[in-house]
Amino acid sequence: MKHREIKIFSVAILSLTLAGCAFVAEVGRTFWGSSIREMEKRRVDAITRTYPKGYWECMEAVLKVIEENHYLIFQKDEVRGHVVVMGIPGYINTTEVGIFFVEISDTEVRVEISSLSTNAKRAVAKALFKGLDKVLTAP
Repeated sequence: MKHREIKIFSVAILSLTLAGCAFVAEVGRTFWGSSIREMEKRRVDAITRTYPKGYWECMEAVLKVIEENHYLIFQKDEVRGHVVVMGIPGYINTTEVGIFFVEISDTEVRVEISSLSTNAKRAVAKALFKGLDKVLTAP
C-alpha cells in the first residue's frame, strides 16, 4: 500500500511540474482568492483612456489617485502592469476593480479599468480618470 501512495504522489508532482509553474501559481491564487483571471477576461468590456505619458509616470499617477480616493490596494504587479483595488465607497468592501496598463509606445499608455461589478468599474473609472486628467494633462 505504501508503494502505491508514493507512486500517486510522484505522478501528481510530475504532473504539476510538467504543467508549468505559472499554472501552479494561478491555482494557488485562485484557491487563496487573489486571482485576477476573471478581471482579465472582462478587459474586453473595460473602460479605457489613453495618456501621452510613459508607463512609469502613469503608474505613479495612478497610485497617487488611488491614495487620494482612499482605495485599498489589494494587489499590485508593476512588472505585469496591473493594480487591483478594493474598498470602493458604496460597494461591498471585497469588490475588486482591476487597473491594467498597456504600453502602446514609450510615450503612450492605455489605462483599462475592469471588474466583475459594472457599477464599481464605472465609479473607479470616473474617479481615476478625473484624477489622472488633472495629474497627467496639467501644463
